[in-house]
Amino acid sequence: MKRVRAGVIMMATLSNFAIFSSGLYAQGTLSGRVIFDGTPPAVEKVEVKSDMAVCGKEKEVRKILLGADQGVANAVVRVIGAKGAMPSKDGSLDQVNCEFVPHVQVTPVGAKLKITSSDSVLHNSHGFYEDNSTAFNIAVPIVGMEVSHKMDKPGVVRLRCDAGHTWMSGYIFVTEEPFYALTDADGNFNIKGIPAGSYEIEVWQEWLGKIRQPVMVKEGAAEKVEIHLKGA
Repeated sequence: MKRVRAGVIMMATLSNFAIFSSGLYAQGTLSGRVIFDGTPPAVEKVEVKSDMAVCGKEKEVRKILLGADQGVANAVVRVIGAKGAMPSKDGSLDQVNCEFVPHVQVTPVGAKLKITSSDSVLHNSHGFYEDNSTAFNIAVPIVGMEVSHKMDKPGVVRLRCDAGHTWMSGYIFVTEEPFYALTDADGNFNIKGIPAGSYEIEVWQEWLGKIRQPVMVKEGAAEKVEIHLKGA
């Protein structure tokens, strides 16, 4: 009887291992870098004329942020057409020293965005859809105050502050695609668990917009890609 039970346990274990292995090798990984080819535009310097005790005397505005070897930071990378469960991930937006933090973020459609402020001055987070209609307009007059807003429409939401802080900008990319990443300071990204198949990889950057190129995801493989963005 003991031998039979041992055999049953061993068969069950092997069966579970086979199922796990099959699921593992039906997926792949995409990693790589987003690189800028060209000369970035000059940094714009904006004189601060109000709330200088919090905001400082001058702000720098960059259309593109580059790291090592021209790597593009804060670029949104998505795999277009891959099927999978949407991640459960809410967003957060702070206002620190009169700047939106983070400057760029990605949230799945339906996520909640928690808006707050670490500054002791009045801010309002005014979000605009790509057609310039208002997504939300939320005043945050008190330090630490929190307001939640549901991001229920896919697309890019552009941020500004209407409380005299004209340099403040930020972006929320609301995605209906489940496989995505935001590049790090040197333009690197890594997207795991993608079903094997042929897709398009899309890159969005706040100044340069979107580009797409074909990509193949292989079972159990880690594919590396370089995506080059060209200046205007």
